[in-house]
Amino acid sequence: MSEYRWNGSHLLLAFLLFGHTLAEMELRGLLPEFCVFAENKCPNPRITFWLYTNNTRDQPVEVDPLDPQAEIFRPRLPLKILIHGFIGNRDLTPSLEVRDVLLQTQPVHVISVDYGSLVRFPCYFPWAVTNAPIVSECLAQLINNLLSAGIYKREDIHLIGFSLGAQVAGMAANYVTEPLARITGLDPAGPGFMMQASLQHKLDSSDADFVDIIHTDPFFFSMLPAMGHADFYPNLDQLNQRGCSYVSSWRFYNCNHYRSAVYYAESITTSTGFWAQQCGGWFDFFSQRCSQYSNMPNIQMGYFVSQSAIGSYFLTTHEVSPFAKGPLVDVEMDVAELHRSQREINKL
Repeated sequence: MSEYRWNGSHLLLAFLLFGHTLAEMELRGLLPEFCVFAENKCPNPRITFWLYTNNTRDQPVEVDPLDPQAEIFRPRLPLKILIHGFIGNRDLTPSLEVRDVLLQTQPVHVISVDYGSLVRFPCYFPWAVTNAPIVSECLAQLINNLLSAGIYKREDIHLIGFSLGAQVAGMAANYVTEPLARITGLDPAGPGFMMQASLQHKLDSSDADFVDIIHTDPFFFSMLPAMGHADFYPNLDQLNQRGCSYVSSWRFYNCNHYRSAVYYAESITTSTGFWAQQCGGWFDFFSQRCSQYSNMPNIQMGYFVSQSAIGSYFLTTHEVSPFAKGPLVDVEMDVAELHRSQREINKL
């Protein structure tokens, strides 16, 4: 007699077929360890916070979210909180690209959030998506205690989230006692959030005083609609990031998605700058109507974005690092020079 065994694929299929008719608690009990639903409590042993300063870069200090110690944040410097996405951890994107660059070049401290056991592959839906709100609640608990202890003012805290981590940053706004000052969303996750009607369950412009977004994979892992005060769309005319491929070393690899963090890291140190042109939105861009906005100022994408920026901005990048092309007038001059040179060659 054959024995029927439940595995992860059977459980996922059952959930998709029967939805909530299968009680959530029963589903939780049947899951293998690698697919985990977070306990609905904060602090949570699966959600940790690690402080990196110039003195502790190689030996980070775990921060107690209930009782953060003021002395570990001395000297007092602005705080950047980095939040990873699916199949991430505190040493992967965006920390991998951004953390050391920030510490080496900017007078800041960095906290890297780690909730890796809640977002293991292949447990994206419903597990990782369901876990995002409790991660955001625990992050807000830390922020609230940093504020109440007088260690930070709200204006000194900047959340930088990649993919699912960008959605976590947005949902943290539901739980903080004081409004968040700035959130940067690096290609916010689309699957599981795209059709979400409630703004409380995804990142949007109401979540902080200033929300800037970099969309690098809006047709696959992320979202095309604008989400923040300022939304940047590199290489949207290519439907792909320049120099990217979905296959690397014969394996699937979404280079487009991770380029958001790569561009952001470069924006911290570049003297050239990721300058972008304003347009009404992605539809106007594809309809070639951006000339209607030619009187609007160009804006730099990334770390030093002007917080007066509002609207959708479009730009192109180089195929390889350094990716930034600089002010758009320089790009236009380069194109004009190329055409002039081509005409001279044709005369020969």
